[in-house]
Amino acid sequence: MIGYTDTRGLLDHPQTFCEAILEGLAPGGGLFVPERLPRLETGDLKILGHVPYHERAASIFSAFEPDVAEEHIADLSAMAYGARFSDSAIAPVRRVADGRFVLELWHGPTLAFKDIALQCLPLYFSLAVSRQRVTNADAHDYLILVATSGDTGSAALAGFADRPHVKVCVFYPADGVSAIQRAQMVTQPGDNLSVFGVEGDFDACQSGVKAVFDDEAFGARLGERFDLVLSSANSINWGRLLPQIVYYVSAYADLVGGGHITVGDPIDVCVPTGNFGDILAGYYAREIGVPIARLLCAANANNVLTDFLASGTYDISQRKLVKTPSPSMDILVSSNLERLLYHESGDAAKVRGWMEDLRASGRFVVDEATLARIREQFIGAWVDDATCLRTIGDVQREHDYLLDPHTAVGWKVAGDLAADRPVLIAATAHWSKFPADVLRGLTGTPPGEPLPGVLTEMAMLDQIAGLVPRALIPAALRAMRKREVRFTQTVTAGREALEEQLTAWLSASA
Repeated sequence: MIGYTDTRGLLDHPQTFCEAILEGLAPGGGLFVPERLPRLETGDLKILGHVPYHERAASIFSAFEPDVAEEHIADLSAMAYGARFSDSAIAPVRRVADGRFVLELWHGPTLAFKDIALQCLPLYFSLAVSRQRVTNADAHDYLILVATSGDTGSAALAGFADRPHVKVCVFYPADGVSAIQRAQMVTQPGDNLSVFGVEGDFDACQSGVKAVFDDEAFGARLGERFDLVLSSANSINWGRLLPQIVYYVSAYADLVGGGHITVGDPIDVCVPTGNFGDILAGYYAREIGVPIARLLCAANANNVLTDFLASGTYDISQRKLVKTPSPSMDILVSSNLERLLYHESGDAAKVRGWMEDLRASGRFVVDEATLARIREQFIGAWVDDATCLRTIGDVQREHDYLLDPHTAVGWKVAGDLAADRPVLIAATAHWSKFPADVLRGLTGTPPGEPLPGVLTEMAMLDQIAGLVPRALIPAALRAMRKREVRFTQTVTAGREALEEQLTAWLSASA
């Protein structure tokens, strides 16, 4: 069984997989990481190309040796990757241009890549809770807190809705998500859910939620008054990352199975990323044996990661978050970078120091050896807003393929950093979640400029469908139109305000 330690070296002993996903965040603020990694062989990649996605997922989960019986892994994978996905391939690979392939990660119920993990994590979380309640008479229920830049919130709400012994509260930047993303969250059914807008940007939202986790007194009050323990469904939870590793393994198997490459041939993988979780999953796939030559880190105007990969200095001390057409990437504090720093430095004390520097001064600088190892695998570039939107229109006209603004960033960076090998681009969301900027891209309207004659984002969807006949509005969004708004409250940023709202909600629902 593979145990889990933490990035800051503060754990007394390793945790099991189930313990790690229940806790979410390690004591002392670090992130759980596996003590060792399994290894896939080329024969494994061939075999996986001939089985359905849920069997691929079960195989990769089993390779990580969780404290879960093999038959349960198989059953949970089949449950996670079934009827709620609109494509039976779950994460199909599309050839869009010569040497350029798109990994479609948006076929789940909320139309974003987060579904692939958040249809899976709740099942393992529930299994772990049930096991805990059998063995421990004093077992608590769980309060899952989520800070979202747009897509994680709706996916977590959909995945955890009405699950026993779990409550979920999502906080999102009130002016930092698209209208469709907001509607998905505030209309989500489920008696165990709550949603709050937070004044300010995503980093303010995420900082407030992290401060709640760090408040031991509040955690004690939750236990005493409501019999609850805090946990997380953000990508800081290892249970989010493991399912994401699967789809990179799966994509490579599909490229081999489709005759696009021969097993063993290297590919590049380009990921539009803000919090560094999705591209980190690609890093883990590379580490366990998928022949990935380079990981291309695609950023928008909030290009702190690009600068870090170029210089080794992570500096947000003088930066202000910029609102872009790709809001799920509008992040300056990339939480999952900490895991990469741990693996490539091999020194938890260094990581602890870097994270303290970031907290205290808004910047840290890694040593040259660590940076050199990272740059052997990662390269970054960024895309401005106008280029992002222009890419949407160009790709539609040239290749008859409609991108969302996040995937457009990935497409452009993949072209800018192209090498003489195939590149796989992670398509992180369906275009319909961002109709205003997709419509701007299709019509040549500059970023932020009003779209004449269009009043609502739902009307924009209809207009896009008129411009692009094959651009069908997903059934999930048509169904959402009929749901009532359940959550309307906006709160100020900061730990105290968030704790006050949590207490009020839990008291009212007790």
